[in-house]
Amino acid sequence: MLIFLLIPISSGKPWNNLLGTFNLMKLSLLFIACLCWPLSATADCQASGSGKPYLGPLFDAMAQIDSRMYETVLTKMDDSRVQRMALFARLKRKSSGESDVIALKKRFPDRFVIGTPKRFDLRDDVPDAFINQTISKLRQGPYQFVGEIIFVHGDKTHGEQTASSERYVSGNAPNVFRLMQELQTLRVPVMTHWEVYNWDRDWPVFHQLYEKFPNLTFIWPHAGFGSAVQAETVLSQHANVMITLSKLEKDQRSLTSEEKAEQLGGAIVDECGSILPEWRALIDKFPTRFMFATDAHKDFRWAKYADVVSRWRNILGELSDLQAKMIAWQNAERVYNKSR
Repeated sequence: MLIFLLIPISSGKPWNNLLGTFNLMKLSLLFIACLCWPLSATADCQASGSGKPYLGPLFDAMAQIDSRMYETVLTKMDDSRVQRMALFARLKRKSSGESDVIALKKRFPDRFVIGTPKRFDLRDDVPDAFINQTISKLRQGPYQFVGEIIFVHGDKTHGEQTASSERYVSGNAPNVFRLMQELQTLRVPVMTHWEVYNWDRDWPVFHQLYEKFPNLTFIWPHAGFGSAVQAETVLSQHANVMITLSKLEKDQRSLTSEEKAEQLGGAIVDECGSILPEWRALIDKFPTRFMFATDAHKDFRWAKYADVVSRWRNILGELSDLQAKMIAWQNAERVYNKSR
C-alpha cells in the first residue's frame, strides 16, 4: 500500500493555509477512497457469492464459424469441457465456414448438431432461392436445424453499417410464412434473431408468427437483448419459443444508434456476476425454456470462449442442481433431438 503525505505550501495567510490544508485533506481522503473502492467492491462480491461453479456437462446451443476454424472449435470445446454444440456456418463469399461445419459433423457426429448456413444479405423478405436451398439442405442432410435468420439486427460498432442503422426482414412477409410452413412440416427448430429496440413495431409481428406456427420450435438468440419483462411476455404467451442465454453474461450495448441502444435491456447478472432477482424469478418460472449458449462467431468472440464458458459455469452454480442441468444441456438435448 502506498501512503501519501500531503504538505500544504504556505501562502503567508493563516486562513488560506487552513483552507488549503482542509481542501488537501478532502482530496487525500477521496484519493484513498478511490484506491480502496475496488478492494471493497471485490470483498462485497466475494461475500455475496453463492457457492461453487457448475462443473457438469455443457451443450453450447449456439455457435457459428467462418472458414479455417475446424481446429479452433475442437480446441475451445475441449479446453472448456463443452461436450456438445449446435453449430452453423457464416455464409460469406471469401470466408464461408460451411465446409468446416460439415467436416466436424462427419468426423464427430455425436458432438455436433449442425444448422443451415447463416446469410447476411437477406432484406425485407426471404427470396425463393433461400427457401429452396434451406429446405433442400434439411431434407438431404446433414443439417438438423435452421441456422440463425437475421430478422431485426441493429448495426454494431464492430460490424456492418447501414443507412437505417439496422438489417431488417419482416416476420410477416409472404415468403417468411411459406418458409415456416415448410419447416413446420419437417419439424426442425429455427433460430430467429430479432432485437427488441423497436418493441412496438416488432413484437406484434413475432407474436403473430409464433402463434401461426405452434408446432414449430423457435429459438430466440440472446432473448433479443431484452428485459426480463419482455422475455416473460414472449415465454408466457408462446410455449414454442426457446431462449438462448448467449451474450447475456454482460451488458451488450455496442449498437451504433444510441437511441436503439437505450431500448435494450442489460445483462442478467449484476456487477458481481450474480443473477438479478427478476431473471432468477423468470428462470424459476420457465426452467425448461432457457439454453446455455455462447454465440461464439467472429475471431474475437472465439478468442475469449473459455472466459465466457467460465462465467456461465459460475452463473449456473447459483441455480439448483436441477435447473443448472436443464439449462446447461438437458433443454438443448430435448430441442435438438427432435431433429436428429
